[in-house]
Amino acid sequence: MNPLNVIRGFDPDLYAYFEKELEYQRLSLSFIPDENSTSPLCAAIMGSVLVNTIRHFSYNRVEGLEPLAAKRICELFKADHANVRPITIEAASRVVFQSLTRRGDVVMSLDLRKKEHCNSENLAYRFVNFGVDPQSGKLDMDAVEKQAMECKPQLIIVSPINYPLSLDYERFADIAHKCGAILWCDISQTAGLIAGGVLPSPLPHADVVTFSAHGAMQGPHSSVILCSNKYASSIDRMAITAGHNGLQSAELAALAARMSEMKDVVYSRYVHTVVDNAKALAEGLAAGGAKVLFGGTDSHLVIIDTKGCAVSARGAQELLMEAGVNVRICTMLTTDPNVKYDAVRFSTLPSTTRGANANQMREMGKTIAEFLQRPDEAHIKALKEKVSLITVGLPAFYDQWLSDIVRENLSRMSYMTSDSTIIRDSVHPSRLSMLTKKLKNNN
Repeated sequence: MNPLNVIRGFDPDLYAYFEKELEYQRLSLSFIPDENSTSPLCAAIMGSVLVNTIRHFSYNRVEGLEPLAAKRICELFKADHANVRPITIEAASRVVFQSLTRRGDVVMSLDLRKKEHCNSENLAYRFVNFGVDPQSGKLDMDAVEKQAMECKPQLIIVSPINYPLSLDYERFADIAHKCGAILWCDISQTAGLIAGGVLPSPLPHADVVTFSAHGAMQGPHSSVILCSNKYASSIDRMAITAGHNGLQSAELAALAARMSEMKDVVYSRYVHTVVDNAKALAEGLAAGGAKVLFGGTDSHLVIIDTKGCAVSARGAQELLMEAGVNVRICTMLTTDPNVKYDAVRFSTLPSTTRGANANQMREMGKTIAEFLQRPDEAHIKALKEKVSLITVGLPAFYDQWLSDIVRENLSRMSYMTSDSTIIRDSVHPSRLSMLTKKLKNNN
């Protein structure tokens, strides 16, 4: 039995909300990493009997869920210590700040990342930006070292949310230690690719590493702080002092399960496909006339400069959304305060999770770029047709990204909350057919 059928009869107003969301997920193409589909195994666990208990709070018990999740995370990322108490990355970031810095300290940050989380008197720091060289479009590590030696920061933050290339974390650690700074890397965008072996890990080089487990990693809504043993006690104390009592049992169990899933060879194939799709998307965007920053990508991210487009980044986001394509926009800083990029950021995580391939991403990239060059009726129609053609055949979660044992067992369950079954069965076939025809007619 599908649970949405129960909701349909019990609460039509609520069901209407679910139906709109299902239509959105089925008929649009998202390039936003936070909209990546949750692992069906995690979704099943979060809807299990564990929602009725909070007995995991006996942290010191060896058999508790919290130490189990922390242990598996440490094994996957080869970390000394893991704290899994903060729910959001914002909360985790504030724990790190309060543990390692004092008011007024100098914080040197890539693209001024994490400054947005410092919104109180106790989190008042002197932020110093470092960014890409406007000429090469890449990080100049010699320039980063020179800047760090001059400003002597307490903390160096590397959060590559707008940087799609591989990073030299060992060099960053060397720079941090030379100037007496603590190195903090936030890998919320790339943790999955790092775990799957596609990108280099900041560990053991970084002193502290943070990331969110949902979205890019397809886990439950939670965050993780990894650190060396040197900082473990201070971070754990601050997490408790700040009132972070930890995740509920279901979320902790889902987090532990997700760590096991990410060790499977299937996950390695998934993240390699993510990068292949990103490279294909970049090729398509360039072929369509878009300026791809950084010369391409090593990760799931592709970033274009809208300077040569007919619309601004904000305008591009709005027009693409109307056509069923969802993207993020960003202002990218450089080492020159007078040079900034008005950019659109794409991630191939969600589309790959749904089963999209490199050819589809290449074609989509070319169509998007042509649309942004000339957003007239002909190009709008072409983009909507391309979105419709690709999305109509994609599930919410491509079952080939599940291990055999998980796929076999979930197929026997009647309440798969994130798998393609719910998308396929919850929107009535006649309704889905009507929506698809409507989308085509709007072209």
